[in-house]
Amino acid sequence: MRAILMAVHGPAEPELVAALAGERDLRVERRCADIPELLAAAGARLGQVAVLSASFIGVDRSVVERLQLAGLQVVGLAHAEDAQRVRALGMDAVVETESGPSAVVAAIRALDATAPAPPPAPTVPDHAAAGRVVVVWGTHGAPGRTTLAIELAEQLTQRGAALLVDADTVAPALAQHLGIVDEASGLALACRMAAQGRLDTVRRHALSVGDLDVLTGLTRPDRWREVPGGDVSAVLEAARSEYDWIVVDVTGGLSSDEADPDTAFAPTRNGAQLAALAAADHTLVVGRADAVGMYRLLTLLVDAPQEEALTVVNQVRRSAAPAQQLEEVLERLAGETDPLLVPEDRPGVDRAVRDGVFLSAAAPKSATVAAVAKIADRIAPSRVVRRGRRRRGRD
Repeated sequence: MRAILMAVHGPAEPELVAALAGERDLRVERRCADIPELLAAAGARLGQVAVLSASFIGVDRSVVERLQLAGLQVVGLAHAEDAQRVRALGMDAVVETESGPSAVVAAIRALDATAPAPPPAPTVPDHAAAGRVVVVWGTHGAPGRTTLAIELAEQLTQRGAALLVDADTVAPALAQHLGIVDEASGLALACRMAAQGRLDTVRRHALSVGDLDVLTGLTRPDRWREVPGGDVSAVLEAARSEYDWIVVDVTGGLSSDEADPDTAFAPTRNGAQLAALAAADHTLVVGRADAVGMYRLLTLLVDAPQEEALTVVNQVRRSAAPAQQLEEVLERLAGETDPLLVPEDRPGVDRAVRDGVFLSAAAPKSATVAAVAKIADRIAPSRVVRRGRRRRGRD
C-alpha cells in the first residue's frame, strides 16, 4: 500500500481524500496544513507520494527537490493557466485542478511505484545549437579565479555572445572588479524566477559591460541560500539558449558540508559550485604559481579530478618558481602534461581593478592578456558568431 502525504487546500482537498479512501492500495497518511508540515512528514519517512497544491505559499523548485531527496514522488495540483509554470519546477506529475480527483488518482497510479524519482537534473541539449558553459574553478587561497574569469569572458565576446556569472558563494567579487555599483544580485534574481518556474529570459537580469553581459553575484556572502544548486542549474540551462558562451566564476576548493538526505533537506553552501561543475562543458582548474598554491593545486587535481579539465597555473613569476619547474612538478606528481601557464601582471591587474575595466583595456600588451587569449583559443578556436547580441541592462 502506498502512503500519500497531502498538502492540498480548498474544496479539492476533501473530494480528493474521499476518492483516495476508495482505493485499496492507496492510503492518506497525513493531511498537512502547510509546506513545513509536509516537509517534516517527508523527513519522518511517512509516505511515498506527496500531493500538493502548487498555489501553496512557499512551493518552489527547492521544495520539490527536498521532497524527492526524501524519497517521495511529487504530484502537483495546478489551475490550467498555471500548469506550464508548475511543470518547470521538476514535479513527477502535474494535474490540472479542473480535471477532478479521478485524474489525481490516475496520475499517482501512473508513477513508477518501484522506486522514488531522483531529484531533477538539467537536460544537456545538443551543444551544436546551444551555448557552452565554462567554469573557472580552482583552489582556495585567491589564485586569481575572478581575474581569469573576467578576462576569459571578454576574450570570448570575440567568438559569440557571452555571459559572465558570479556563482561564488564565499567571496563574490565580480561586481567590485568591474566597478559595478548595484544593490541587487542578478544571479539571485534569476534563481528566484527559476525557483518559481517563471524564468523566461536570463538576459533580463544581466547588466552590460561593453560587449559582455554580467550576472552579478551575492551582495553578501551570508545570503548563499538565495542561489541553491537546483536553481543555478536551471539558470545556466536557460542561458544556453541566449548566449554562445557562459563563463562561471565559482568558489574554490571542495567542501564536505553536503547535507545528508537522510537527516536534512536544506541547501548547502557549495550547491552553486557543484551545479556549475555538473553543467560545465569546459572546466578551468586554477592554482597559484608558488609553493603553497602548487601544493593546493596538486591536492585538488588528485582528490577531485575533472574530465576534460584544463589545468591553469596563474600568477607565474620567476622569483617564485620557473615555468619549467612548474611543468615538471605537475607532470611528475599529477600526470598533467599540458598545463596552461599565465604570467603575473600585478601592475596591470591593479590598474584594471582600480579603473573598473577589463585587463585588456588597462594593459592591452600585458603578457597575462596574451596567455588568456591562448586559453580562449584552446576552448573556442572558431570566432564565428552564431547569436546576435542585444544590448540590454536589467529591468
